[in-house]
Amino acid sequence: MQNQHKPVLIFAQSGRFLAQSAIQAGYTAWVADCFGDSDTLAATERWQQLPALSELSEKKFIETIDTITLGEPCILICGSGIEFFSDFLANLPSNVNYLGNAINIIKSIKTPSTFFNLLKRLNIPHPQTQFTPPKLSVNWITKSAKGMGGIHIQNVTSSSHVLDDCYFQEYSSGVSCSALFLTSEHSLTILSVNKQILDPGPESPFRLGRIEVPFHLSGSTRQNLTSVIEKLVAELQLIGLNSIDFIYTATEQLLTLEINPRPSASMELVATDSPIIQLHIDACLGQLDVVKLDSLVSFKCLSYFYADNDYLVPNNMVWPIVCSDLPCDGKMIKRGEPICSYLVECHESESEQLRLNTQHKIHNQLLALT
Repeated sequence: MQNQHKPVLIFAQSGRFLAQSAIQAGYTAWVADCFGDSDTLAATERWQQLPALSELSEKKFIETIDTITLGEPCILICGSGIEFFSDFLANLPSNVNYLGNAINIIKSIKTPSTFFNLLKRLNIPHPQTQFTPPKLSVNWITKSAKGMGGIHIQNVTSSSHVLDDCYFQEYSSGVSCSALFLTSEHSLTILSVNKQILDPGPESPFRLGRIEVPFHLSGSTRQNLTSVIEKLVAELQLIGLNSIDFIYTATEQLLTLEINPRPSASMELVATDSPIIQLHIDACLGQLDVVKLDSLVSFKCLSYFYADNDYLVPNNMVWPIVCSDLPCDGKMIKRGEPICSYLVECHESESEQLRLNTQHKIHNQLLALT
């Protein structure tokens, strides 16, 4: 395959897993991301630092592309944070072959008024949503159209500041879920249904703490989820890896929250016959064969460990083997920032103790230097 010989450039807030998947698939990996974690640097041939994506300008975007590619042909795959820079994809240099959803599709999905009007037209249930502050603030939350990881979600108060890209949603109780799906011109595969569990921070009451798989739905509810995804894929012409966030209520209703038009973090929990980035590439190129999923799905949990204080990472840090997204020696991690992620695969009853043990090992080492 001609594209197999081209390097893959990952452009994302964090590019570690996509880079590792690219290498597993036989590609050379280049990464532009915000963190430059040690395992990202170990996996990639070239790396470029990105500013906070909310501060990324089109000029900086193009300069970064030019610097990392040196004018050489490559495949571009965008991960977390594409919402901030999707408009810039219109002016890519000719040596870069972007594989993913079209710019206008991403814009439609990430324009709240357009997206929720689409849900209404397609008769897809969703929480009550509006674009002006509610008269009563109780039981309402505010969200950013470009937010990630739940950090942007806040409870509405009488003094809430209205941002340009925010919208308001009535809080819906239930299980917070997501589904990762892969779509090409003629096929759609739901790769996983996941449970999302919060880890509230002092300033982030809806911060994502971990993702668990599998989350079991009844047969009829699973069919309902498939129908919702099929409607959205047909209407939006989605391609490649995407995910949908939804609330699963006590009455087994599915309330759609958003579509993430890009590879999402839950892809790390999926076991397929090919590296998952190859499936994304094949789907975007119209070359996708039948996707084989692991039929013996064990319980897996991907967790994010946030700093409860400011920490300096020691030079002799010994990370537990389950950890990834590892900050480099000597890096200062501010309170509330992610320290690392860690993935455990075990019996569900053992996961909580494994999580606590992992955090304890990390915390003790960080405290020793603080």
